[in-house]
Amino acid sequence: MAVKINRRAVLRGIAGVTVALPWLECMAPTRAIAQTIPRRYALLFAGQALGGDNYAKNSSRVDGQNITEGGHYIADTSYGRGYALTTPLMPLQGMENDFSMISNLAIPFNQSSTDGSAVPSAGAYRDFHGGGSSPLLSGTRSTSPSYVCNGITSDQVIADLNDGQTTHKSLVVRAQPSFYVSGYSFSGRQYISYGAGGGSGARIEAQASPEVAYRSLFQGFVPDDDDAAARFDFELRSRRSVLDLVLEKRARLMNNIGRADEQRLERHFDEIRDLENRISALPPIASGACFVPPDPGADPPIGGDHDGGGSGSVTPGSGYSDEHARSRIFADLIHMAFVCDLTRSASLQITAFQSHMNVRPIADGLGTLPGTTRPARWASVGGDLHEVGHNGDPNNRGQIPSAGLLGWHISHYAYLIDKLRNTPEGGGNVLDNSVLVFTAEAGHGLQLNDGSSQNQTHSVENMVMLVAGRAGGLNPGAHFDGGRQHPARVLIRAMQAAGYGGNSLGDVTGTVDF
Repeated sequence: MAVKINRRAVLRGIAGVTVALPWLECMAPTRAIAQTIPRRYALLFAGQALGGDNYAKNSSRVDGQNITEGGHYIADTSYGRGYALTTPLMPLQGMENDFSMISNLAIPFNQSSTDGSAVPSAGAYRDFHGGGSSPLLSGTRSTSPSYVCNGITSDQVIADLNDGQTTHKSLVVRAQPSFYVSGYSFSGRQYISYGAGGGSGARIEAQASPEVAYRSLFQGFVPDDDDAAARFDFELRSRRSVLDLVLEKRARLMNNIGRADEQRLERHFDEIRDLENRISALPPIASGACFVPPDPGADPPIGGDHDGGGSGSVTPGSGYSDEHARSRIFADLIHMAFVCDLTRSASLQITAFQSHMNVRPIADGLGTLPGTTRPARWASVGGDLHEVGHNGDPNNRGQIPSAGLLGWHISHYAYLIDKLRNTPEGGGNVLDNSVLVFTAEAGHGLQLNDGSSQNQTHSVENMVMLVAGRAGGLNPGAHFDGGRQHPARVLIRAMQAAGYGGNSLGDVTGTVDF
């Protein structure tokens, strides 16, 4: 009589090796159990505005010359499909059908009062930068200038939804490891993830070390699907055959199952042997299925502090810790954490709120850094990221410098999209089962602080969000007019695509249709 075997059974052999089994008739009484592909959610954040103070969306100063030229503001293009990519979107070239852009979003605020009690529902407090963080990320109104979300953030809603389903509830990482201004600290600018209820007690610390993040995810981890486990064991055990390592238990199992299951197992073991033969000819790292990625090694050194401000106050060697390399490593870790189903929720803060990262290393490298594009009429801008928006470089100001640096942020978003869409899964790829949101901390319009000045970076008007992926039936590839709706409505729609059954986030209810 054939034995009854649990569908999760594996063969365990010497040296701790295991070989997963295919589905067999003796694993289920009447029918096979269908496996569902998980949905993933990620939010990527840029600590900058979409333009420069007192410069219109088509206005710039480059290398000392004033220029009027369109196509550099992120949303300066037509609505619908087939729109032309603007300067910040150029890293997404070739991915036009993988993401949508929702522009003309706005967070409400009280133009006549600076009192915290006068802030409207889901509104911003009249003191940027901190006053806009809570409504942007949690849909909950802000009542003070402090950098704190007063409600749960979208990534943690999805983390709670999948709690207990994965090894890690969420992956929260930050590429900017230091605030960089002498005598000052982050003071809350380093948080974009908050648990239930929000508030300072619900802040979730981001891991700023790529090496520590790697170890927390993959130290001691063994992929649990057949192909990846065979590869992992091969590399760690000097290419000994996993079938040889489970030979005794394999024989015992074959003697206790029916003829149909015996034939299935023989085919399964033949496929594993063939896989081993193919793996032996592969380079150390393969794309596709879950595997343990290479250790990124020691983190890039952390740059020193500077005085903060314009191009003359940011000294060479300060304010930069190779955020480019750090962002790429974190994107690699998010990618493989999703592929291996180690987590289904992630956030990557590329730069902090009110970021004072030295932009010179990035600006000088635009066009040569992988995935970045040198804007038309570009001349490298100096200073820190925050002061670029406030025109800290007298010769390079306005839209083009802001657009180039925004494009650098978006290059990391594009990098993650490309890795996910090139990873097969089911009948498609991992991007088909994911939703990725990109947002900057500010828009470009009416100043929040005074309620009257136009073309300002301290603005929660004309905000833009990008949403990539096809999870939950999303159909990307178009530019949508948000009609001054709250950006949290974009997050709610993205959360629903990732499996969220609700219709609200904080004070905001309803979705933007995209």
